[in-house]
Amino acid sequence: MLHLVKLDRSYSPETIAVMTAAFDRVCQSLSRRMNDNDDVRRAVALVILRHVDQGESDPVRLSDDAFHELAGCDRSAYGGRSATG
Repeated sequence: MLHLVKLDRSYSPETIAVMTAAFDRVCQSLSRRMNDNDDVRRAVALVILRHVDQGESDPVRLSDDAFHELAGCDRSAYGGRSATG
């Protein structure tokens, strides 16, 4: 999966804040066992980076896309909760 991410990129503080919000939102939706897994967290980060590199800048869409891609299904099927409430 790392080959899908542009390693020579730098990101603005605003973009980093968006990526962080998306990452945190996905991690809140994962079970504790999955969230404590470094490989899973790395995969979440790489998916978010790839989507940012493709032009996505909305943290909710980034997190939903990442969760959907990693889980292989809709987040709501797992009782996922929003980072805002």
